[in-house]
Amino acid sequence: MAAPSAFAQSRATTVVPAEKGRVTGEMTIDYASRSERSSSGVDTYELKKLTVADLFIMRGQVQRQPGERMTYSIKFDVFNPANPGQVATDVAILRGDLPIDKRGRYLPADGNLRIDVVKGQQTSSRYGGVLQGRRVTKWWDVAERLRAAKTDAEKIYSRVVEGKTVSITVKNPDPLGFESLALAAGPFSYLTAVKVNGNLDYDYELGNWLTDANGLNFYYTIADRPYTDRVTGSIRYVEEEGRFADPTGQMREYTGYYDYNLRWNEQATSQDASFFPSAGGQSDPDAFFASNDQTKPGVYGRVYYKDSEDYCKKVKNDKGEDECVGPTRSEVVYDLKAVGLNYQQLAAWFKMEPLALGPLTDE
Repeated sequence: MAAPSAFAQSRATTVVPAEKGRVTGEMTIDYASRSERSSSGVDTYELKKLTVADLFIMRGQVQRQPGERMTYSIKFDVFNPANPGQVATDVAILRGDLPIDKRGRYLPADGNLRIDVVKGQQTSSRYGGVLQGRRVTKWWDVAERLRAAKTDAEKIYSRVVEGKTVSITVKNPDPLGFESLALAAGPFSYLTAVKVNGNLDYDYELGNWLTDANGLNFYYTIADRPYTDRVTGSIRYVEEEGRFADPTGQMREYTGYYDYNLRWNEQATSQDASFFPSAGGQSDPDAFFASNDQTKPGVYGRVYYKDSEDYCKKVKNDKGEDECVGPTRSEVVYDLKAVGLNYQQLAAWFKMEPLALGPLTDE
């Protein structure tokens, strides 16, 4: 797995070919903590061949004790850079714990979370820093949260769409905070360690994830040269039922999906315009979330969910009726594409996302 520094810089900064830039695969989530039939209270996330371009394949399991810890055992198969038709299996493994303290902070270093390369030149690289979890208001408390939000500060989110600043306003967003979160190097030697700072904000009213003007910032060094990537945009939730053709062409059902519209190093908005959207920009949610323009560097597409609520635990809704606390099982299908990203950028995002599985699926 070792590589000369010149090759490392060249491969890491090579843009993923458009025809190779797919991110596909499946995940099954069993929410035992929400089920009347389970006494374990341990949720299980089963990744099935999450294929990230012609880079690597992730498969394995994450077990979650809500509010306490997440335990990882995810293996990496890797594509031969010189011949992507060749795949080396079980080359590396993401393993260890992600403990959660009483303040809701995820602390990978405390659980020795790491990527171990176990074939070829064996190495070990650790995760570190802090992922500050959301406050996590459950649906039965959301109405009260929204009423309270009327007296709380509003936050404006802006982006440039077709040369114009468009904005939306969110009341009382719930931030998922990245505080010098250190992503491990690997599984290839040219995929260097990364630090992440910034927030992904959750909008309870619409179920969307948003970045503010600061974005999520990824810092890393390749061949002694420092790089910074600023990721902005949204992951919009659409709650509806329908059918779709999965990446293999098979027709599947869904109960909702996340629409990814994440941009790398996109044009920054005017600070003044973002402060005063009514004067400096247009308040247009449809335009803000529009993903029609997929020519700019980013990650686009959908992650489909088929949720079921068999044998769910229940609570009273505001009408006094029993309702499930949430799905007890989700079948998830990834159908994303990377546009204009290099291998380091793409790998960093998909080494970060598994750490946020819990917060991203709490609702």
